[in-house]
Amino acid sequence: MRCIYKDIFLILSTAFIIAGCSFQNISDGSTLFQEKDTNETQTYQEEAVRPSNIYDSEDTAVVVKKDYEAGTVQFQNIRTSRRYTLNYSGTTRLYNRHGEDISMSQLEEGSVVTARFYRENKALSYVKVISDGIYYNKLDDYSIDLEKGTLSTGGNIYNISGHIVVISDGKEADLMDVNQVDVLSVWGFDNMIYGINVERGHGYLRLQNETYFVDGWVEVGDRIMRKITEDMLLVVPEGTFDVTVNSKGSQAVQRITFARNEEMAWDLGSVEITVVQKGSIIFTVSPATAKAAVAIDGSAVNISKPVELDYGLHRMRVTAEGYDTISQYIRVAEPTAGIDIELQKSEEESLQEESSEEKDTSLVQNDNTTTSPSGTKTQTSSQKSDDDDEKESTEEESSEEKESSSDVDDDDVVSSDSGYKVYIDAPEGVEVYLNGNYIGITPTSFAKNAGNYVVTLRKEGCQTRSYTLQIDSEKKNVNYSFTELSELD
Repeated sequence: MRCIYKDIFLILSTAFIIAGCSFQNISDGSTLFQEKDTNETQTYQEEAVRPSNIYDSEDTAVVVKKDYEAGTVQFQNIRTSRRYTLNYSGTTRLYNRHGEDISMSQLEEGSVVTARFYRENKALSYVKVISDGIYYNKLDDYSIDLEKGTLSTGGNIYNISGHIVVISDGKEADLMDVNQVDVLSVWGFDNMIYGINVERGHGYLRLQNETYFVDGWVEVGDRIMRKITEDMLLVVPEGTFDVTVNSKGSQAVQRITFARNEEMAWDLGSVEITVVQKGSIIFTVSPATAKAAVAIDGSAVNISKPVELDYGLHRMRVTAEGYDTISQYIRVAEPTAGIDIELQKSEEESLQEESSEEKDTSLVQNDNTTTSPSGTKTQTSSQKSDDDDEKESTEEESSEEKESSSDVDDDDVVSSDSGYKVYIDAPEGVEVYLNGNYIGITPTSFAKNAGNYVVTLRKEGCQTRSYTLQIDSEKKNVNYSFTELSELD
């Protein structure tokens, strides 16, 4: 009898030892057994009475969708992009990236996590947001390059997974649905972005009875600054902002709350307009030896004396031979103000100076030629003809002018000499706005120029949608067909 008890004791002891074992964890769903977390000090006896600690699989995945009613969570494996759904319960342990307990409502869709589960009954045992990956919270200073598939912020460039999970307002979205004004949470691993959650999205602003303000400016907080055109529809950030319109020195201000994916109209026909005011601006150019030419709103001004300008926004362009052209906006809002203009030497000028210094320390023939091994005379690479210099300078200024006008005047983006077009084919019968400017009813098109554009689709009774397009420079037409607009409730 004593031997029987002894055998039973040995069997139980062996079972506890096996239960305390752990195996190497990898992210491709390898079979595992009992968890043994080095950060926890639970005894084997405590582990034995907690079935949530039993799991046979572990995965590194993106949280795609939570269903509170069904008690499930959908995941997407970051390596294979395979999706699967697991059941959670009150015994499922949830941790944030710092290892702190969280609730299921605090587990963000789009986050990259370590998930442990029991495969047979699809029971979710453990979820922890990875702590050694990429994470940005409430990111508003970024740029997304759809063509290269990258996200840039703070000097860092990350690749975007071809199967990235984008969540907006609790629903899956496409990367084209993300607008530059959106505020994001971003998760990734090994320099690859796998999940994005749009924390604050965008709505739309329509100006009504705007005739007086056409060719003036509209500002939405400090995020949006655009030239006013007829029948425009602006994509604006979600939230409450002071919206300002100004023209000819007059302005009107209204505080407006924009909801995600909803359109707000501001009737300018009855707004109170302030009287026209002017400010005196003193321009100072550095270096003082540079012969700078300054143009305000396309007209040359004499900066040797104070320049009087209407209150509001103005476009300033500064050019000087041998220096980079400056093109930017200035705001006049005080009776007197000073603007310091600091010119930077152009790259071509710097190269010429370096070349000149090199010539001073080397042997150069009087006819500005060198002799090649074959005995023929060739022009040195540092000695370009005046015609070449003038041609390059003209091309540089033309290119910079085109870039500046594209950034400034939105109506310029629909003009092109290429002859190629971007066609918006579907859905049919909807209004199309290009960077806020109305261009027609689908099917419609606009001239093709390489760059980023926001196309907004609108139809009465339907939810307005906008898409960020990155147009390439290939010499061919491009066609886009979007999904039907959802009807409003």
